[in-house]
Parts: sequence; C-alpha cells; structure tokens
Amino acid sequence: MAVMLAPTRRSLLRHALPGGALLVGLPPASAQPAPLQFGVMPNVSTRILLGQYQPFRGFLEQELGRAVEVVTAPGLQAFHERSVAGAYGLVVTAANLGRVAQLDAGLRPIAIYEPRIPGLIVTLRSRPLASAAELRGLTVAMTNPQSLVALKFIHWLRAQGMEIGRDASATHARNEDSLAQLLNTPETRAAVMSRGEFNAIRADIRENLVIWQEFTRVPGFLVLLGPRLDQAESARVTAAIGRLPESEAGRAFFAATGFNAIRPVTPADLAELDDVVDETRAFLRAP
Repeated sequence: MAVMLAPTRRSLLRHALPGGALLVGLPPASAQPAPLQFGVMPNVSTRILLGQYQPFRGFLEQELGRAVEVVTAPGLQAFHERSVAGAYGLVVTAANLGRVAQLDAGLRPIAIYEPRIPGLIVTLRSRPLASAAELRGLTVAMTNPQSLVALKFIHWLRAQGMEIGRDASATHARNEDSLAQLLNTPETRAAVMSRGEFNAIRADIRENLVIWQEFTRVPGFLVLLGPRLDQAESARVTAAIGRLPESEAGRAFFAATGFNAIRPVTPADLAELDDVVDETRAFLRAP
C-alpha cells in the first residue's frame, strides 16, 4: 500500500465547504482529472517528507490546475518497484535508481537537484583513521547498500586496493543514529554516509563523530516522468518544474531541504551513473 504524505486540496475543501463546493483555481470536481501521483523516494521519514514537499506539491497544483498527491513507499526497494511499474506520474529518486528506471522501464529523466551530494567517511572522534589501509580486516557501516554514495565508496575502496567482501566487510543500519552507534563496536572503524545523513544524526551522538574524509560528491536526485504520463501532460509538468526554482514555493522548498537548484538533466549527468548501473540492479534483485 502506498503511503500518502498529504491530503489533496480537494479533500481538504470538501470538509471545509458545504456540499463540496468548487475549488478555487481548479475545475469543478466532476471535470477534475485524477490526482497526479508524485512519488518521492523514502530517504527520510514520512513526516519529514511531508513538510519538505508541501511547497513543491502546492506549486504543482496551482500550475497544473489539478490535484497532486505526494506518495512514497515503506522502503527503497518497494519504491523503486512501484516507480518502474508506472504507479507514479512524477518521480524523485536517487540518481542511480533513476538511471536504472530509465533504462529498464522507460521513465524519462527531466531534471536533477543541485548541489551534488557529498559522500563522507565518518569515525569516532576517539578512534580516527590514519589511512584507508586501517580498514583492512574490519567492518564499514552504511545504511542503504544500493545508495549511490555506498556504491561509489565501493569503487573508491577498490582504488585503494581493497574489496568489500574480501578485505573488509560491510554492515547495514536501519537509520542514521543506528549507523553512528555501530562505530562503538570494536570491529567497525568507519561509517559511510551522505552529508544529509550525517546532519540528521542526533546532536548528542554527532558530537562524538568526526568526518575523516569526503571521498566523493555524487549527482543529486533525479526527477523523472512516469511512463504512463501522456505527451501533453508531460510537457506541462516539465515546464512547471522549470518555473519552480524562481518561485516563492521553490525558495521555501530549498530552505526546507538544503537543495539550491533544480536544473535540466544532461546526457553527461546520466553517463556519470553508468558505472554503477549493474551493481544497482544486483542490489535491487537481492532478497
């Protein structure tokens, strides 16, 4: 079952106005198209997503003249499965997952978030690393193994002459706070996370951590059109998203999320993801 993040304006006004009066700025309910399903990757809690995407949702409703429902799924794999099945008309997801959705299911990338996402190697302040070689024989903690930051770390470690599964192990945590707590175990010397994950760690836990290295900056989230969105509506949604950054709603969205731009995606952006496509597919197939 999809997780709906916000009531539509239609449902709100039906409760607020006698007899379900007409919505301001929208066609009569009898002529209203089905709500646009706006699927957002569950990278943070549903409550946080609701607050972050409220300005974005409201802007799209105003621009498109139709209801928009922001929805997500219980986990990343379920979200990806629903995305490629065409459950969403508009999708925001991790860049590597978006590239796979494009190649495997025909979703159409139209935009990308900025800035790029820093990938961090974090240690306890009391147990810093002197070099990557100290990870040999130990465990590295991460949250989502199929995340772009995690996959790029595997490539980075390979460049240091080590392989996960051969020279070091990986362990996975349910959330950011649990990820940091794993560093208290003797066998876990480092945790791999995005800057957003690091910032989401509780302050009393984070004060005991130190960023040993920023090892990469990966592309931001991709915005894609679902395979079932028709040509006319696709053009309208694309144009609306292009106008979002200069709007008051766009500024509110950026303030809530830490992003600072949404720009058209380029072939070079997509090509940068191709070295992790096969690994992403393998993680998505894993039980």
